[in-house]
Amino acid sequence: MVETKSKGISFYNYLINNGYYFNKELIENYLLSLKVKPFVIFTGNSGTGKTKLSQLFAKYISSFGDLNDDSLDIFESDDRSDTISDEFVVVKAKTNYSSWKNKGWTLGKDDFKNILPIRECETKFNMIVDGISAIGSINLGFQLYYESNEIQNYFKELYEDDDSQVVDLKIDCESLRNFISDDYLEPNGSIIITQKSNKSSYNERQWMMNKDIFKYLPFHNGYFECNVDVNDIKSKAKFRIVPKLSFSPNDELQNYLQKNHGKIVNIELKIDKFDFDNFEQKFDNNEDNLKETNELISSNPITPKYAIIPVGANWTDNSNILGYFNAITEKYQTTPAYDLIYEASSDNYNSYFLILDEMNLSHVERYFSDFLSAIESKESIPLYGGSQLKLTLPDNLFIIGTVNVDETTYMFSPKVLDRANTIEFDTLSVSDYINLNLDNDDFKGDINYLQSPLIDSDISNLNIVDLKEILSEISCTGGNLLQVLTNELNSFQSKLKPAGFDFGFRVINEILRFMVVAWRYENSPDNWDNWQRYFDAQIKQKILPKLHGSQKAIGNVLNDLFNSCLINSDNNEQAKLFDLSENNCKYYTSALKLQNMAKVLSDQRYVSFIN
Repeated sequence: MVETKSKGISFYNYLINNGYYFNKELIENYLLSLKVKPFVIFTGNSGTGKTKLSQLFAKYISSFGDLNDDSLDIFESDDRSDTISDEFVVVKAKTNYSSWKNKGWTLGKDDFKNILPIRECETKFNMIVDGISAIGSINLGFQLYYESNEIQNYFKELYEDDDSQVVDLKIDCESLRNFISDDYLEPNGSIIITQKSNKSSYNERQWMMNKDIFKYLPFHNGYFECNVDVNDIKSKAKFRIVPKLSFSPNDELQNYLQKNHGKIVNIELKIDKFDFDNFEQKFDNNEDNLKETNELISSNPITPKYAIIPVGANWTDNSNILGYFNAITEKYQTTPAYDLIYEASSDNYNSYFLILDEMNLSHVERYFSDFLSAIESKESIPLYGGSQLKLTLPDNLFIIGTVNVDETTYMFSPKVLDRANTIEFDTLSVSDYINLNLDNDDFKGDINYLQSPLIDSDISNLNIVDLKEILSEISCTGGNLLQVLTNELNSFQSKLKPAGFDFGFRVINEILRFMVVAWRYENSPDNWDNWQRYFDAQIKQKILPKLHGSQKAIGNVLNDLFNSCLINSDNNEQAKLFDLSENNCKYYTSALKLQNMAKVLSDQRYVSFIN
């Protein structure tokens, strides 16, 4: 199947346009779960689209992610326009928040690969920081800010209508020609620079490099004037190259930089030379070639920021994900997963997705325990084979695990399920699929908020005091939302406790965080009538997945939980016999799951959530 471009549509309609049909609430639950915790498990029958959904969202967000750059006040206040030359290049500009609020962006580097020697500058090398060895790399960003208020209003209107649109931005060629300089030095094996130790250096392992690096790069330092054209609106603009120096996880160096916060450090970059000699500037985006260029862009979309890793049945440690030190080559042998994590660490403006396909084909704890610990503790993961290097999982990395259950797979332990939102994929009926009996209405809430995993990403840092403060200000059917949720959680916890499946503060905090992001997605109403729909999702995603056992062990627990999901919860109904409908339930999807589990338990004398 050739996928339709997602320009100007939501992720839900993007799926439908490309022939993929998923329950809308399942998609909402998935995207909201990413905000609460960067680890989600998909379970369900083979062929229900678990891997495909995670892959498609990664593609979608890779094409239309938000870079949210902070603008500088680089223009005078008057609104001047200027003529643009007949010769220009066409690049893609996103209608994100920054496009109108800051009047600019960090633009995609791929649009400039034939125009500016960006690739030739981006290289990996050994480096020494005040005597501490590390592995470093240079990455370049291309920032552009325009002057015109008319263009600002144009982008604001587009953003308010649909923030996922992408438009053509024309930049005059002459300014880009003049931006390249031939007045630069050869490194001759070493570049000496200084940088100030700051939070970005020891937390994110990167610096915005100071101007000294431009002595060795073929660009002018600072902002360079140009003319731009958007939708036939012309404007003065300014652009610049922003070099970043990043380094691989290194506890010794990060601790040193943190200890010396605010101090100047000396850095030696072991670079023999940059290969600028063979670069030839090519301009081929003039008006005659615009149609051809757009067709090329359509057939060659932005490189997705994800990796699908098929889990092997023989995985017994983390080397298949994180690599190992090769004693023969005396180099660290990386993997696609490691490379993705490294790339995410160097690009904290975009979301990256590590998709572990058939995650339980091997014992999860044997190869994934380091990840589970790092997700909770935020500590670094020691790399394999005696290497002194360590890897820190960046905040913009999201891990999706897909799970099938058959005779070739292993069950998840409660400690794995406890650390994730577990989302079950139901099988779409043949008649609904063939007859396209679908809900064609789009998402009802704040679509930009829902589809942007990095918006509100600090929600995971909210403690119980913060959460109580937010939830106590929200009213709902039944009274104050905080008190209602407290009573409901206490009820479920008390029913799970006799069988040993009760939950602790981690699950409580994550459920409350999910409720906060769901409330914000629904535009933060003062009186929230729809809260039960999202609490239902959390019962099924966070409370039920750990359930497993025999009739004697959990038979009564299933019935008790089932009754807690009903409007009339005091009738002690038998789950497997009850005539269930949405009209007699508070939490329908959870009640339906519990009823199905009760029926399996009755037939097979044993049941688990992931059956």
